[in-house]
Parts: sequence; C-alpha cells; structure tokens
Amino acid sequence: MKLAFLALVATKLAAATLYEPADGKIIFGAWVETEAASTVGPITLGGDTPSAFNTRLGQNAGVFHMSQSIPLAISPFDQTQQTAPLNLLETTKTDAILFLTIYPSQTGPTPYDLITDRDIQLLVWQLGNITEPTLSGRRVLLRFGPEMNGNWFAYGEQPTRYVAEYRRLVNAIRAVTKRVSFVWSPNAGNNYPFGVTRVADAELAALDTNKDGVIDNEDDPFSPYWPGEEYVDWVGTSLYWKGDAATGFPTKDNSRAPAGFFEQILQGSESLVVNRAYPFYTQYAERYKKPLVMSEGGAAFALYQDGPTATERLPVNAGQLAIQQSFWRSYLNTTLLSRFPRAKMFINFEHQKVFEDPLAGGTRGITRDYRITFDPAVLAGLKADLTALGTTIQWAGPYVAGYDWLTGSGGPNTATASAATSAPVKTDGLPVNTGAVATTSKSDAIRSLTTVLVFGVWLALVF
Repeated sequence: MKLAFLALVATKLAAATLYEPADGKIIFGAWVETEAASTVGPITLGGDTPSAFNTRLGQNAGVFHMSQSIPLAISPFDQTQQTAPLNLLETTKTDAILFLTIYPSQTGPTPYDLITDRDIQLLVWQLGNITEPTLSGRRVLLRFGPEMNGNWFAYGEQPTRYVAEYRRLVNAIRAVTKRVSFVWSPNAGNNYPFGVTRVADAELAALDTNKDGVIDNEDDPFSPYWPGEEYVDWVGTSLYWKGDAATGFPTKDNSRAPAGFFEQILQGSESLVVNRAYPFYTQYAERYKKPLVMSEGGAAFALYQDGPTATERLPVNAGQLAIQQSFWRSYLNTTLLSRFPRAKMFINFEHQKVFEDPLAGGTRGITRDYRITFDPAVLAGLKADLTALGTTIQWAGPYVAGYDWLTGSGGPNTATASAATSAPVKTDGLPVNTGAVATTSKSDAIRSLTTVLVFGVWLALVF
C-alpha cells in the first residue's frame, strides 16, 4: 500500500511543469531594449529597463526576456564577459521570471563548434547562482538556439547538430541544478522553409521529412529539431506580424493582422502559408502536455524605408493602435485561451528595429516599431485589454529573499542572504538541488503543497 501511495504522490507532483502558472492563468511580459541608448536619425534605440516597462504599464510584468551568447561575448572596452543584465531585473524588486535566451555565437560560420565544455560550465555556474534561493533566487526559463529552423542564423538548418547540442546543454545543467525550466522554441512555420536555404548535405535527409527530394512547405518545419519529450519543459515559438506579404517584400503596408492570427499561425492557414499538416500546438503542447510560450512576438508599425528621415515616413494606413491591437487581441482573449489552455505565457518584443529585411545589397530595409507601451493610444488600448482579462493574468509579486520556488519554503525569517544585484559566477560546482513542486507564485506554491498533502492524507485513509 505504501508503495502505491508513494507512486501516486510522485505522479501528482510530476504533473506540473516547472514554473507553469495554474490552470486558467497566463503570464505576460516583455523583451525590452536594455542596450545603451543610441540614435539613428529620429529613432532612439535602447535605454529601456524592466522597471521602466512596469512603470509605463502600471503593473509588474511576470516575465522579462534577456539574452546572451555562448561562448560569452567579450567587451572590447574592458574585456569583461557579457552576461545578461540581471541587475536590471533585480531592481524591479519583483519575483518576475527571467526568460533567458542563449544564442550560439555568430562570430564564425560553424557556431556549434565554438562551444567548449568550459563555456557550458560557465553557464551552468551562472544559472546555479541565479536560481539558488540563498543567492538571487530567480526562476529561469532557458531557451537555447531559438528559431533554429530558419536560415537567418549561422546555427540554423542543422537539425542533427542542434539536437545534439541542445541535449548536451540540458544534461550539463540538470547535473547541477533542477531549478531551470527548458524551452524548445522554433520559429513559427508560416512561409517555411523561408526562402533560399543553405542546407548542408549532411542535414538534407533529416529536413526532407516527406522524402520527395525537395525541402519545401510540404516538409515538417519542426520535427527534425525536436530533442525529445524528456528534454523539453515548455514549447515556444517566435511569432510576428509585419504586414500583408501579398503587398511585396519587404512588407511595409501597415495593415491589421488577420482575425484569429495567433491560432492560424499555430495551427495552419492557407492564406498565411502555414501547412495544416503540422499544427504546432497540437503536435507539441497538446500531444506532450507542455505549456506553450510565445517566446517573442509582436506586430510591426512600419516607420521608414532605407533611412529614418522625416521626408521618407511611410503611410500609417491602419495606424499603430489598430495594427498592434489586432495582434495582441488574437491571443489576449478568453475565447482563445479557453480553446488553447496550454498557452500560458506571452512575451512582447518591445523593440524598434532599423533597416530590417533589406533587399539584396543591404538596401531598402524597413525601420519598424514593435513597442506597445510607448505610444499613448497604444498603451491605453493595451491597458484596457489587460484589465478586461482580470485575474487571468498572473502578475509578478514582491521579491522575497531566500524563498525556494521548488519547495515553497524559505523567506525573510529563514534566509540569511539578500537578493544579489547580479549573480556571481562560481568557480566550483554547485550542489545538486532537487525538488518537484512547479508553480509560478508563492501562494500557488503553498497551495500546490497543500493539495499534495491533502491528497496524501486521503490516500493514507483509504488504504
């Protein structure tokens, strides 16, 4: 009886994914431009912070996206390693999740070959310190090599090598800490295989999933890159609206996203060139019971073409509010969330991009604004739509030093260390941490533990 009881308790504990919000809840956040401020004509790039985003929104976002490379980039000024600016997240004084993207370095033609065991060890130590309750105590979702099914990164279109490196990274991190949740995040499948490909002969067989000798939209955009259910905690995707592709490349028509855009991109659409044979949500979130995150996404408001000067401003057409609201309303609505209950996290790309999608020769690129908290009308519309969702959104709570997200214990009365402004990289290994309760708020953590205890008492009485 005791063995049966323990097995059932283990099943109950294992049912939740690490840092997944409770059923009926979602987490909303942003990838803000934290780089040093600079100007290109009238466009100001960078200079943003998570705290400033929260101030504009009037809420504490539940997740912030940051990124770094592997191997780590080195500053040309002081030769320091360029890690994600965790200090900017700490200054929010909230328990927001760190969504950390790790990009294989783009400094050479074979990025995977540049990743040494030492590089992985440095990342492991960094993550151990960020997540350790007596140090930063921050929840982390880790996304390695995103959009690997595209051809715009040097590490892209190499499925067998990608899978091997993804597993290598996950195994190394899990050997030291169980406090990192792993995100597998290809690009959305619209217009796959995304134009001209440069696939190496060694990868052709893996990418030609229907074995017709051609890599085209009839092939599966995702399965060649799937590392296996046991290596993935969350499934994610990059998802953008830049305009109507029928108007020509690069898109700049400033039109609204089609009705149901989010669902069409995930599940299939003839008009958006998304093959219905490969519905991402069904294939991965539903089949493997994984929560889904929009790892990055947004709708572009096109400003200029081939140079941000006042005389070249593009027609506003539908206008920034209508364009961006049509995008976020395609997922921030109760109908969509009830039909796709595993869609649990949404991260908006809060950036401006200059000279994006240039033509051959690097000309005629578009300057686009993806931000949704700077224009007053857009911000007001966003706030209204977020308010309408009420308690569906899980906002960040206050930071509590020493709190253990895995066990639901700890805090100011038991912790001896305060929050670190940045996680120091240790020079020796961290002890292996174990735990099972996966939650997204301290109240949910306690509630989950209570549920398990009640469940255990009931079983004990029954048996």
